Amino acid sequence: MNCKTCKSQIENDAHYCSYCGSKIVNERLSLSGTWEEFIGPFFSWDNNFWRTFFGLFKNPKDVLEAYINGARKKYFQPFSYIILYATVAVFFYKFFPLEIILDYSEGFSKGYKPSETSVNVPQIDMTGFMEKLMSYYNFFVLLLIPLYSLSSYITFKKRGHNFFEHLVFNSYLQSNLGFISLFLQVVLVNSLGISFGVYSLLFFFLFILFTLFAFKKLYNLSLIKSITTGIKYIIIFFIFYFGIIAMISALIGIIYALTVM
Repeated sequence: MNCKTCKSQIENDAHYCSYCGSKIVNERLSLSGTWEEFIGPFFSWDNNFWRTFFGLFKNPKDVLEAYINGARKKYFQPFSYIILYATVAVFFYKFFPLEIILDYSEGFSKGYKPSETSVNVPQIDMTGFMEKLMSYYNFFVLLLIPLYSLSSYITFKKRGHNFFEHLVFNSYLQSNLGFISLFLQVVLVNSLGISFGVYSLLFFFLFILFTLFAFKKLYNLSLIKSITTGIKYIIIFFIFYFGIIAMISALIGIIYALTVM
């Protein structure tokens, strides 16, 4: 018979096409078949998602290098991994909102008391703004991936990987950290009541340890070399990060000044 995807000749009892790798499906759709095809694979411990997620802890070098070396089907593709995480995070914060939103916005509103003479100053709904910001917090974090990539590229430039390959590396690492952060928030913040500040500090150390571990395995670094390059990586990242924050703050200040003139 012929493969229904690439039309190549295959054995009649084949389960997968030996040419394109497509699964051979001869049965009609049913309730059980729909579950198996569209929902079951995601919860299967042998699918690409779980292989990628746990592989980044067990053997990060293999996962990080697979995509850039051409093994595109072995693990979840890096940019699809980002999209999956961003989608899950958006729905996650709808069901598990952070109480810090109300605390922060209320404190800001109390501190912001425009004078009677500043009647033209636009009123800002900080509660609504912070709810929107924190709802998409993890999505905004993913926008920093190019910054992480530039930092790791500069740090490990002599190792031979270009910026776009570091973009792949950090897409995997930051998405994996994102999934972990969702789990930790439910356990530590929503269930145990730990403050968001403590949670953020713990996650920051987890971010450092996981990133250094991954690059240590990727480049076969010694412990001392991992620590020194890790410090360099963190310094470079925060220089870029605070530089961007300063530019954005200056831009907001200019826009604000223009609105009250």
